[in-house]
Amino acid sequence: MTDLKRKMETIQSIQDLQLSNSLIHALNDAKQAQHVVEAIDCFKNITRQWY
Repeated sequence: MTDLKRKMETIQSIQDLQLSNSLIHALNDAKQAQHVVEAIDCFKNITRQWY
């Protein structure tokens, strides 16, 4: 992932959502990074709906 600001925001979201650290490692793989970001965005939207 080349956008460092977005990467740090995504890492913070992964930690806030208490998800696996393997998702953080996946951000370093160009093939997986976009999918991880999309999944985290979905999780964030779901949690917003709960509160």
